[in-house]
Amino acid sequence: MFAGCARPVRLWLSGVKDAELRVVPGVLLGGGSGVEVAFSSPAGQVGQLSWEQAVASVRFEELAPVSAFPVVPGRRWGPGWWWSASTGRHVVHGSAAMCTQLMVLDRDPAVTGLAGRPARFVWRDEADGRVRSWIPQLFARYADGTGLFADCPSDPASSGARAQRAGAVLEAACARVGWAYRRLEPSP
Repeated sequence: MFAGCARPVRLWLSGVKDAELRVVPGVLLGGGSGVEVAFSSPAGQVGQLSWEQAVASVRFEELAPVSAFPVVPGRRWGPGWWWSASTGRHVVHGSAAMCTQLMVLDRDPAVTGLAGRPARFVWRDEADGRVRSWIPQLFARYADGTGLFADCPSDPASSGARAQRAGAVLEAACARVGWAYRRLEPSP
């Protein structure tokens, strides 16, 4: 689907731009945790729930990506699909590093579901009050019902300040509900 594109592509969450995400001025997003999750349902409807509500009611492994992986001319690797034996369907990936992590997760007998970019996390930055968002690259559902959101950098040294701040927010949000967020670094 993405590999045939001749120029960079950036899809928004079913036509919803970052600036259109629900934000209540002066109030932390999501009440207590301050984190909300935006996603596109299997029926194609846009939804946004507090993180705790989403954990209890959303099957992230069944969702389509909220944003496409960009196709960059001249890059040796582009977006593609991995056939998952765990799920019996294709899972989108955006890089060789992500494809490798999908393979590793797919071999884990505890993993029952996989998805690429199924949700956009949205929160208000405590430092400056601005609304921030981040889309983790992978989601894995485990047999015990817990989940893993992960990013798969191709170079461990390439993590910028924005990625580090987002990682800290996602790690704290996931820890609150007994889930995990990790940066799955490539093997040396």
